[in-house]
Amino acid sequence: SIDYLINEAKKYPTKHNAFQVLYGISQNSNTGNYILVLIWTSGNEKIDDFIQERQLKIADYNDIVLEWIPYDQFYEIKETGKNGLITVYSAVWKDGPLYKEYSWSNYTRNSNEKVALICLHNSQESINSLINEAKKYPTKHKHIAFQVLYGISQNPYTGDYILVQNIWTSENKKIDDFIQKSQLKRMYCDNIVLEWIPYNQFNEIKEIGKNSLITVHSAIWKDGPLYKEHSWSNCTRDLNKKVSLKCLHNSQESIDSLINEAKKYPTNYKAFQVLYGISQNPDTGDYILVQKNNVWISGYEKIDDFIQERQLNMEDYNDIVLEWIPYNQFNEIEEKGKNDLITVYSAIWKDGPLYHNFFQGLGRRCSNKEVALKCLHNSQESIDSLINEAKKYSTNYKAFQVLYGISQNPNTEDYILVQNNYIWINGNKKIDDFIQEVQLKPNYNKDDIVLEWIPYDQFYEIKETGKNGLITVYSAIWKDGPLCYKDDWIRGYYTRTSNKKVALK
Repeated sequence: SIDYLINEAKKYPTKHNAFQVLYGISQNSNTGNYILVLIWTSGNEKIDDFIQERQLKIADYNDIVLEWIPYDQFYEIKETGKNGLITVYSAVWKDGPLYKEYSWSNYTRNSNEKVALICLHNSQESINSLINEAKKYPTKHKHIAFQVLYGISQNPYTGDYILVQNIWTSENKKIDDFIQKSQLKRMYCDNIVLEWIPYNQFNEIKEIGKNSLITVHSAIWKDGPLYKEHSWSNCTRDLNKKVSLKCLHNSQESIDSLINEAKKYPTNYKAFQVLYGISQNPDTGDYILVQKNNVWISGYEKIDDFIQERQLNMEDYNDIVLEWIPYNQFNEIEEKGKNDLITVYSAIWKDGPLYHNFFQGLGRRCSNKEVALKCLHNSQESIDSLINEAKKYSTNYKAFQVLYGISQNPNTEDYILVQNNYIWINGNKKIDDFIQEVQLKPNYNKDDIVLEWIPYDQFYEIKETGKNGLITVYSAIWKDGPLCYKDDWIRGYYTRTSNKKVALK
């Protein structure tokens, strides 16, 4: 059908800068069949039709150009991993992928591009499955897509088809599928690009804590995480990034548990707890969650789980970041008061609490912060009671009583609640409990009066002004004065009205 031939030829664009070019029409003199003269083809009609369809739909100069890539285009082919269904190789693609520098320019190639070859075992037996796998990759805007499918190839020795892309992969199908799904769902420039990160990417690995289930190391990630400066820019890397390696003991025995743990992390890079990727220790086989460098652990599983749960459930950028705080972070520790159950100290926290900067996101610290250390006597004997006490505190930074974190005295092993420095205690448990209950009430408003225990030596110029059979009233000056809340356009704070005239009843 000559009409069919002509209609097929009409599909091709005529512009000189189009990618899919029809050079001409020819005819086999022996068979009489007409021939469309194009670039490379796979030899399989379904694959060629799929590639042609993708190419002819290209509408933007940034769109991915999917190609059939002859296998002899690859050199330095090295196996990097395998599972039951795929084998992954790294390779160098001689010609490299097509791209346009500007919308008005011609296509050119980024030669000698390092790529990943995802070899799909026995894929020649199901071309539809191969095409469905290829369809999962985005076609629009290489500036937006992280995971890019450059093309399809075929191993001439095994017949297996190959997806040619730009990423590392693990040796586990479940993990690879999870990472791929996460990458393909990435919609915004401020979303984290989850990756498989080879273990040899890490330098200066140092253990900083452990419990029965995990060991945490600090490390330098050579390439660093991917990020975008602007929505229209390409992904680039934050080289030599300091990160935390959260090694999950025996995690290779339960991949589902590993993936469920990874799913807990938010995708926005401004979040406090950010998961950059997954790795694996080649010596132990344990899988590793690669996070921002803000992970300290107590060594006790229940406490670590509680702190992580609080961090991952942060909903507002102004929420308090609850942390495990090593005891050696505190200087100038001075006892302020005690009762049967607690001792309170003032101290200087060297690093200080994390806070959110509107322009830079979460991660700035208010260093050398004066705090109160509320030491709970014998709390190591009842971790549940410690956690229940910590749960009483609001996560809102505007609350009067703020819990920054939990620590532990290495000499007594008593656990410590680290708060903002607004604690006086009188030594009577009932009074102290009543004052704390009022300060911690959930509906505490910034306009409410802050009820406190006030040491008597805070008063001067004490003068009797009246009495009856039950009470005596004095006037006095309160040196520090009452607390009041001040609004700030970034975040509010409590301050005192010093030398306040009060009545002592």
